[in-house]
Order: sequence, then structure tokens, then C-alpha cells
Amino acid sequence: MPIRPKTFELLAFLTRNPGRVLTKDELLEAVWPGIVVSEDSLTQSIRDARKSIGDEAQALIRTVPRRGYLFQPPDSRAASPPVAEAATARAEPMVAVLPFHVDPADATAKALFDGAVEEITNALSYFKTVAVLARHSAFALAEHSNEDVRATAERLGADYIAEGSVEAAGGDYSARVVLTETASGRRVWAQGFTFARDDIFAFQKTAAQRIATALVANIESAAMRRVQPAPAANVEAYLHLLRGMALLRSYGESVNQEARAHFRKALERDPDSGLAHAYLALADVIIGGYAGAPRAVLEQARDRALHAIALSPDEARCHRILALTLLYLGRDEYDAAEKHFVRALELNPYDADTLAQIGHFRALRGDGEAGLVLLDKAIQLNPMHPGWYYADRTAALFVLGRYREAVASLSCLPRRSGWQWAWLAACHALEGDTEKARDCARQGRALEPGLTVADILAGLRIERAEDRERMRLGLQRAGWDDALP
Repeated sequence: MPIRPKTFELLAFLTRNPGRVLTKDELLEAVWPGIVVSEDSLTQSIRDARKSIGDEAQALIRTVPRRGYLFQPPDSRAASPPVAEAATARAEPMVAVLPFHVDPADATAKALFDGAVEEITNALSYFKTVAVLARHSAFALAEHSNEDVRATAERLGADYIAEGSVEAAGGDYSARVVLTETASGRRVWAQGFTFARDDIFAFQKTAAQRIATALVANIESAAMRRVQPAPAANVEAYLHLLRGMALLRSYGESVNQEARAHFRKALERDPDSGLAHAYLALADVIIGGYAGAPRAVLEQARDRALHAIALSPDEARCHRILALTLLYLGRDEYDAAEKHFVRALELNPYDADTLAQIGHFRALRGDGEAGLVLLDKAIQLNPMHPGWYYADRTAALFVLGRYREAVASLSCLPRRSGWQWAWLAACHALEGDTEKARDCARQGRALEPGLTVADILAGLRIERAEDRERMRLGLQRAGWDDALP
């Protein structure tokens, strides 16, 4: 039967997302990307879509008051689409920027060009017409052999791969960057660059611009003008910043203290590096124990992160780190944290970690549905993500009352803290599996014998009283306080 193109796009997007509440903003962005239209256009298209599939009774496309719309075919179960299928819902192309091929014996060049890849990835994220595979997944992808890297990239939803090779000659570097289409293997763009070490930042900016231009005919050139050409003015400071960031991501023993030392050295050489101030604040919070850090540590980190934003007001990562610090300071700071999470997302809408963390934050504030949407988008951009994504997703599923899925998410963690065993115990208990709940309680108390239900509730960052009460009830049913080994 005849159907308008936008109505067809809307219907296609709904059917790709069964069983999930889709907000009006999400639908407008999916069907009318980059175009300002009124909600009347969406309402009319919903009406036409229902008519086209004989759903005048609104049994298939349901209106969810004050939230959006839900497509629920009869006898279907909601399921997350595989990455490749989810990618078809994206209007914009996705690119994976792989680590450059550098002489492994040249540690300085390796650090500089790993940093260059990160900054190119970050700069590309400012272009709302380009999606970027998160750095973590792109680096993991590079570990595959040359024979299957294209197939793996395609499976992860990457339409293009940007690769580079580097040779050093004296104090200069020669880099060649190639952009390839994953499906066909066609070379889209290639260019060579020769520059001195101190010009690494100009190279990052230029490479990001050329990749974006090759991908999209009409790039938002104004967005790139907001991107600073370098996170630090001094190359030695920048190297310390890169080493500190790499250590924070390695999750090894004592690495956070080493990272903090590098951030301090970066600031000795470049006191005006906003990013170094922000990451030093984050290192202090992590070493202090995240939400369990002493109040004085969190307040000092907050002040340093505020200083970082004063130095680099358009650096999304500075806003994200401040928002996290405010989150750990407690529920009284949630309105301020919300402001900086939103600003981070505005500045860099395709940063997977920001999407995941703001999704977690939304769930803590009681909007589990919106939180889960953001977390799933983060996973799409970063399918080889670090383990904390699973923990953050657990909170969203708990708030929604989807305890079995929360257990499955948290069970993906290879190691669990006492707190995470507490979440598992509560979810099993609320799901009705008392035996598993009590076993989780015993393992959690064995790890942290002093962690009581009262301690957990005092440190819980969930905002709504009814959600906190469900956690208390779950832990009580699991026998948490009586589970000492």
C-alpha cells in the first residue's frame, strides 16, 4: 500500500526496537536527523503508521504517556538487536580509528601516536554526522590479524577503518593515514604527513578534518573550530598525560597511584592543561574509593575539576569528570552533576563513556528506561567495553525491576567487589531465588565482613526512596547481615 517515506522510516525504526519505550526526541532524531520539525509531524506519522499496519486500536504501536511510544508485536519478546543490526538504524557512517603502526622499540613514538589516535577519535566525535567506534573497542579490534580485521570491524558496525603507519627520521615523523570501506575494501582516502614532534597536535587536528571530510560531503565545519588542537601546550607534559590516562585504563595493581604521579608531572610542565587537572582529580577520586572517598578528597577533586573547566570550557572530558565527582559527593549535588553530564554530551555526543555514565546517572535518578537507552547506545559504540559498563547497566535494570537481566549483566564481571555481590544478592532475592541470594551474600561478606545493609543503604547513590527500599528488602531477604562466614 502507498506510504510516505518518513512514515516508512518511522515504522522501520519502531520495528527495529521492539519492546522498548522510544522517546519523542529519539524518534525525531532517528527519522528527521538534523532537521527541526514540530511534534505534530511525529504525531501525524505515528497516525499514518498505525493506519498502514491496521493498528487503529493502538495495540501494536502504543502511546506511553509523558514518555513516548512502544512497538510491541503480539507474542514477541523484547530483545537487544545484534550490533550489526543496530548499526542499520544509524543514519551517519561509523568509523573505527585503529592504533598506528609504530616501531615497538620507539616507546615515545608509540605513546605519542596512541595519544594521536585518541585525540583524532575525540575530534571526530564532535561531528554529529559521523559516529566513531570508541577507542577501547578500536584498540581491541586492532589486535585481530590483517585477514579478519575488516570482517570484525563490519560485525561491530564500523563502516570504515582509518589506519596509519609511522616512520621516525631524526626529530621528524612521517605518517601515512588510509581510510578504507569495510564492506568492499575500497580505499576512500589516503594522505602522507611529515612533521616535527612538536607539531603532533596540528597533525591530530588535520587528520581528523581530512577523515571527516572524506566521510561526509557536508561536514559541520564549525564544530571542528571548537576543538582545541592539543590537550596540552608542552609535548613532554602531553606524554605524561597520555601515560597517566593509559594507566588509569589498565585497572592493574597500583596503577592509579602511578597514573596520579604522571598527571602531576604533566602539570609541573604545563600548569594550564585543563585535561591534566581533570584526570588528576579523577585519579584522586579513584584512589580514595569512588563514592567511599573521604569528603575532603571529593571536595578537593571537585575544586580541581572546576579549575579544569575554567581552563578548558569546551573539553567534554573535563565536564564528565566533574559530573562524576559531584555524583560521588551525594544526592544533594545531583542537579549540578546533571548540568555537567548534559554539557559533556552536548560537546561530544558520540563519546561512549559519557553516554554510559550519564545513562547510569539517569537510572540512579529513577529513569531506568532513559538510562538503559543511553547505556545501550554506549555499548553499540564501544562493544568491547570495560567491565564497569556491566555494573552501570545493572543499576538501570534494577530500577526497572528486571532483576534476571540485572543478574546476567553483573555476572559478566570477571571479579566482583563486596558491593557488587550485594547487588547480585538483592537481585536474586527479589527474583525469588533465595538460595542463590544467600550464596552471593556469603561471598560478599567474606570479601568485606564489615559491610552491613545499613552501610550499603548509606552509600547507595539511588535517589528514589522506593528504589532504595527495594534494595533494602532484597538484602534482607538474602540474609546479608547474617551471612558472615
